[in-house]
Amino acid sequence: MQFGKLRMFFYFNGLIAASLLLYFAPWLFSNVTTAKVITPYGVTTIQLQYEANGKQYSNEHMRNDIPFQQRTVRIRYLKFHPASSKVDSFMGMWAEPLAWWSVLLLASAMLLLTHNAVFSKGTIFHIHKRFPWISMDEFYPYHGYDQATGNKYEAGNRKPVSPVRPLLNQRHRLKRNS
Repeated sequence: MQFGKLRMFFYFNGLIAASLLLYFAPWLFSNVTTAKVITPYGVTTIQLQYEANGKQYSNEHMRNDIPFQQRTVRIRYLKFHPASSKVDSFMGMWAEPLAWWSVLLLASAMLLLTHNAVFSKGTIFHIHKRFPWISMDEFYPYHGYDQATGNKYEAGNRKPVSPVRPLLNQRHRLKRNS
């Protein structure tokens, strides 16, 4: 498969969006319970203890937006693996993956949607089934006058010929017979 820069941008970010959707799907349909905050109380982390399927579990989570005086927290745990849990809030579930995606989105937009020195305007990406999975061909269009052929816009990848400088002041070449 061959992609230009714009299609590669949408393909790359579409793959990230699909993988995030697969990551969030089990958490959206997971069970919800209330967990109790237990000691030790940390500044940035909290220890939570909860009951799932008749068993007690405890996990350490980032405190994020949970106030220090709060002693119970609503959490989500996976049905097929109750020992895995997340705090049921935007900061607990969504913030970190979406922040990483926004960084990748910004970097890929700067590289693939703008004219820059990393990927030239005519870059074509090739997707392969074997290693290397992604390769690219770069074309450096030369906009100007091609002195070899005389064409104005068809210079292609040919290295431009150095221009001829007109001699404005040729007095240094003249010698006087005095």
